[in-house]
Amino acid sequence: MTTAVLDRGVPSVAEAPGVHPHGGPGRTRITAKALEHVAVNIAAESLGVPAGRVKVELADDRGALALIVTSPMRAIPLARVSATPDALQRSGGSIVERVSAATGTIATRVEQLSGSSVSRVSIRVSGLEIDQEGRVS
Repeated sequence: MTTAVLDRGVPSVAEAPGVHPHGGPGRTRITAKALEHVAVNIAAESLGVPAGRVKVELADDRGALALIVTSPMRAIPLARVSATPDALQRSGGSIVERVSAATGTIATRVEQLSGSSVSRVSIRVSGLEIDQEGRVS
């Protein structure tokens, strides 16, 4: 199992000031289930697997959001790596390089879509889904 962690150490923006429907001040809250759904879909896209195969746990990290992602990831067959010298680079790099890149992508996109500050993303690779055609996203 491969694990990568991105630790940003940023403050939280869990609640954002909102506009009340009648013009007064208000608060906008995003439920944990909604944040989890956003994070699952972003992680699935980043790792090249269906969202149904991804599990995300949310945790409070000193007021910021910590994500613990458990998921398989897509990979090219080893025979293709052996037969084609540049296949690994064209597929996005080694598993460790791709997981490391995914941590940053997941943190940035979750922040952009939810407005929450993400302090940490941990990815636990639970397996590999071999792409028989050799294409890895």
